[in-house]
Amino acid sequence: MTENETREFKKTTGEISEGIVSIVSILNKHQHGELFFGIKKDGTSFKFEITDSTLRDVSRKIYEGIKPQIFPKIEIVSINGIDAIKVDFSGNDIPYSAFGRYCIRIADEDRELAPNELRKMMISKEYEENWCDKLTSCTIVDVKEECLLKFYENATECGRLPKIGFNKETLLIQHNLLRNSFLTNAGVMLFGNSNPITLKLVVFATSERITILDMKTIKGNIFELINESMNFVIKNIRWKVIIDGESPQRREVPEIPLVALREVIINSFAHARYGGNVQHEIDIYSNRISITNPGSFANEFTPNDFFYRDLKSYLRNQSIADVLYLCKDVETCGHGLKKVYRLCKEAKVDISYINNENDFTIEFSRIDRNQDGELSKEEFSVLSVFKTNKNAIKDDVIRQTGLSSRTIDRIIKSLKEKALLRRIGSNKNGYWEVLK
Repeated sequence: MTENETREFKKTTGEISEGIVSIVSILNKHQHGELFFGIKKDGTSFKFEITDSTLRDVSRKIYEGIKPQIFPKIEIVSINGIDAIKVDFSGNDIPYSAFGRYCIRIADEDRELAPNELRKMMISKEYEENWCDKLTSCTIVDVKEECLLKFYENATECGRLPKIGFNKETLLIQHNLLRNSFLTNAGVMLFGNSNPITLKLVVFATSERITILDMKTIKGNIFELINESMNFVIKNIRWKVIIDGESPQRREVPEIPLVALREVIINSFAHARYGGNVQHEIDIYSNRISITNPGSFANEFTPNDFFYRDLKSYLRNQSIADVLYLCKDVETCGHGLKKVYRLCKEAKVDISYINNENDFTIEFSRIDRNQDGELSKEEFSVLSVFKTNKNAIKDDVIRQTGLSSRTIDRIIKSLKEKALLRRIGSNKNGYWEVLK
């Protein structure tokens, strides 16, 4: 008996840590294998003391050291007339880690996985599971017909779907969203009436997550929440008025290209990791806008690679992306991020990303109007009142903040000078506009 890609030898349980690394390496390559304690590298037996507590210690250390958890068979076997411990293990929930490290078996050695190899393994596992196309217990009565109809109208209007008449069942079946009378996971996420996704929308007063000017949580399906996201962003970004002399009409231009924002918002829903409680989040700070979706970036490459190179994208949720593509909501073949980068470069907007194990965030920069100094606590309070109620009068502000009339006058003047607040209309009939 010799070592190979699915078999590892250790002299004693004093090498249990190294043995656990070998288990993980073998699982990540072959999903099954065996580990022996009491055999030397050359295959000869090595006698050491084995008790019941020895087996328990091996079991406990495997439990503590390997993630996700496995349930190996651990027993005493006789090899060449000498007792040894055999650990028989298997598992398909790759990638496995040993003490936070990811390794893979090469011949009879354990090699640590490079970051790009680990990403490939994680992505390929997600695609194998094909979560999108799995059936749910929901049926066609659980579809929001108005959302499905809106999709049909958009898709036919842009020419990506033929006008053959709207039929709910036919449309769902054609796009792999309904099978054997049951909706797939993709069908529920796109058009379901059970509010399967949560969207959190927050406006912060500064560049830090401290003072909240506005916050709300919305539940719905993908089509509903895309619209809610865009409405929230359009309402809270800054706009500048341009009069170029070529037309008597003034032109309003957003600080960040809306096409770029929409592309990223839609991608966040198309490429998210679904299953369980799912929450998307859009945070508007004084110096940036952050768009976060559950699940790490679904590709072995980084977003920067797509900014500068022509690369084929991998889709975590193929069925969802296919439907969004039909109404021109999602670019194909990785062109979306490249378009976002180009639009932001033209608008002189910096774009960056944060890729974590559990979520992915894209951030758009914006000019920080607090850069000359942080707002005071009193300024935050007054700004929050007008954010909540644009028709608030001074008495409302006094009642909600506890500040004096003179102090409020001074703060309003300061907020106007910082371009954070302006009065629209007359003192009698106008209202306050908070400029983030």
